[in-house]
Amino acid sequence: MKKLLVIFACLVLIFLAFLPQIRLGVLTALFIRDVLDEVPVPAPHRGALSWVTATPSVSSVSIGHGARTIAADLYFLPTGKKRGAILLTHGIIEAGKDDPRLIRFAYSLARTGFAVLVPELRGMKSLKVLMSDVEDIVASFQYLAALHDLVDEKKVGLLGFSYAAGPTLMGAANPEIQERVKFVVSFGGYYDPINVIRFITTGYYEYGEERGVLQPEPYGKWVFFINNLEYVESPSDRSLLEKIFALEQEGKKEKIEPYLGQLSPQGASLYELLINQDPQRVEALVEKIDPRVRGYLEKLSMAPVIPSIQAYLIIGHGSTDPLIPYTESLRLADAAPDRRKVHVAILRLFSHVDPARQRFSAREYLTTYLPSMVDFYFLIYDLLSQQQ
Repeated sequence: MKKLLVIFACLVLIFLAFLPQIRLGVLTALFIRDVLDEVPVPAPHRGALSWVTATPSVSSVSIGHGARTIAADLYFLPTGKKRGAILLTHGIIEAGKDDPRLIRFAYSLARTGFAVLVPELRGMKSLKVLMSDVEDIVASFQYLAALHDLVDEKKVGLLGFSYAAGPTLMGAANPEIQERVKFVVSFGGYYDPINVIRFITTGYYEYGEERGVLQPEPYGKWVFFINNLEYVESPSDRSLLEKIFALEQEGKKEKIEPYLGQLSPQGASLYELLINQDPQRVEALVEKIDPRVRGYLEKLSMAPVIPSIQAYLIIGHGSTDPLIPYTESLRLADAAPDRRKVHVAILRLFSHVDPARQRFSAREYLTTYLPSMVDFYFLIYDLLSQQQ
């Protein structure tokens, strides 16, 4: 009898020892269930996580930054305990922090225990990547880490989607906060803007032994080119290119010819870069465009940024992403100063940052979908474990 009691006591102790991991595993599964939900944007207070967690509180806050303020939303469970925190940045989208998909995601993160701060980024909301967004990210991180009654400042990280991953990584590398950032998540991010231009214009991607051609999403090209015309130095070229790009987007190429002859050689090269279909010509064409545009592209590069990041890197990317090729995330991972502090997963479950709506055959389900689901599970488990 005593032996049975001892065995039972040992089993109870083992169960209790692993209870946090078991709970985290359950939350991970429910989180994934909500992320992959076929209903596009269900109400934030619903979903699988709502079965086992309370509804988070949401507060609108203003973050002082110099002579202005940054509007932000703070999501958290009012438990009275300190917890890990995430600064969540929205991508290039006019709705900014109020995008329904982002709100849903912030709610889900908060339900798992994180305090989640979502600042409004002026550049991203205006469909641009501005360096001022990096300053706003740093200021927002400092605000979040200073919420001592709510946040454990040793467990604070950043998460960025798509093009927002660039400024997010730049923020993590900023000397003002780099030693305080525990983790950084990049999902669908980029490494080199030249590679992105090559992909959105020609569909070609490559890195190491990974290479191929996909049909890029036209939206990506127009957003990138049209919304960065302000870096073209010549006012005449800016005006002409704006008209030309708009006509290209509308499919009215027959009306473009009168404007082309009025462009400067640098302006003509930018247009040629837009319509180019040869991946091997991209670098040569970039060398001919406006120096200010080239300088802007250099500022967007992650090559000088990643080696300065001290935080743990969690990197995810959809294998069929039509806006930024997954090979860019492979480059991000390989550029990290310590490869042991990187978790990277290339997922068949996603196109860009949204779940891919596709059907799998029975064989593909076993050989592709399930392995990708396992990779996604451990990626999310790793993310949620950063608050422990």
